[in-house]
Formats: sequence, structure tokens, C-alpha cells
Amino acid sequence: MQDICRRYDILLHIDEVVCGVGRTGKWFGYQNFGIEPDFVTMAKGVASGYAAISCTVTNEKVFNLFKDDPSDPLSFFRDISTFGGCVAGPAAALENMRIIEDENLLENTTLMGERLRANLWELQTRHEVIGDVRGAGLFCGAELVSNRHTKEPVEEKQVQAVVAACLANGVIIGATNRSLPGLNNTLCFSPALIASASDIDEVTGAVDTALTKVFG
Repeated sequence: MQDICRRYDILLHIDEVVCGVGRTGKWFGYQNFGIEPDFVTMAKGVASGYAAISCTVTNEKVFNLFKDDPSDPLSFFRDISTFGGCVAGPAAALENMRIIEDENLLENTTLMGERLRANLWELQTRHEVIGDVRGAGLFCGAELVSNRHTKEPVEEKQVQAVVAACLANGVIIGATNRSLPGLNNTLCFSPALIASASDIDEVTGAVDTALTKVFG
């Protein structure tokens, strides 16, 4: 996609609202793939949910396109912001990013993500219903299928039953939903960036129990 955009002088926008600010083990998900976007949008991870804040970031080349005269310091991109001047969000974001750096949470995310996928792969060897495990950092999915060869998805109500069984054991996980009818069959995992090895094991242990309860 990036090659096509560069070839035809099209600006490339990467949406990092969900997977930005550490979720994949790097500051931004696109950094895992050598991509150089023109715009990046981000939100959830900017302040780790402690304050409402979102950002749109671009590079100098694109920023200068909005100027009438790039050489004039008073000619700049102008906008009207409903919450302009509200410092709570930016303050929370800066503190959040400081903590991520000081506590080496990107490294922790990478290590715990590897443990999460390893645990899920181990579950896959024992639960035929797990057709695929995928993800990066602490952003993973386990696809549930009724047939590994045809990839036929299990019923959505069964996926939700697994989520409910995990919740009953004190573990919150997610599942794809409202995407494509009949194909929302992937369990979603996004533990906190501060998750420990015992936290990861607790999550996958709950999934193990839930899968046994729902599918036998």
C-alpha cells in the first residue's frame, strides 16, 4: 500500500487509535513493518484511558502544504478546537508516556506478548477449536473454528459463552463483534502494558477452563 501511495503521490494515513502508544511493543504499530506514514491518528493509549485525548500527527512536509507561505513564520495551519486550551488531557498524556519510558513498558509488552502467544499456542495443541493464534505485543487473537481445515467458524454464541466463562473466573477478555455476521469468532486479548507473567498465565488459564466448559 505504501509503495502504491508513493508512486501516485497519495498521502498515507495510518490509524493507531487502538494499537498505538506501546500496544504492540513499539510506540506505534506501523513501526513493526517499516512504514513511513504521512498522517498518524492516535487516542486510547495516549493517556491510557485516564483522560480524554486524541491526536493527529503529520510530518513537516505535509504540514507545510497547509501554509500559504512556508517561509512566513506567521503562516501556519489554523484550526478551531472545541477543547482548545484544556490542559488535563495533555498533562495525563505526558505523564503516561513518561511512565512507559521510565518503567520500560515497551520491553515488558514485547516479553509478555511472547508469553501470551506461547501460552495460547500451547492451548491450541490441546483444544481443537483454536484454529489460529496471531498478534503483536499485548494485542493478540485466538480464532475459534469448528474445523481447522475448512476454517469454518464456531457459532458466535459459543464465542460469547467463552468470554462469559472467563468473566465468571475474574478475567476480562474480548471478542470480535459487529464486523461480519457469522464471522465474529476470534477471542481478543489486550492486557495492560504492566502485565506480569502471573497475570498472563491467569488470563490463559481462564481461557483453558472456559474452552473446556463450552466445547469439552
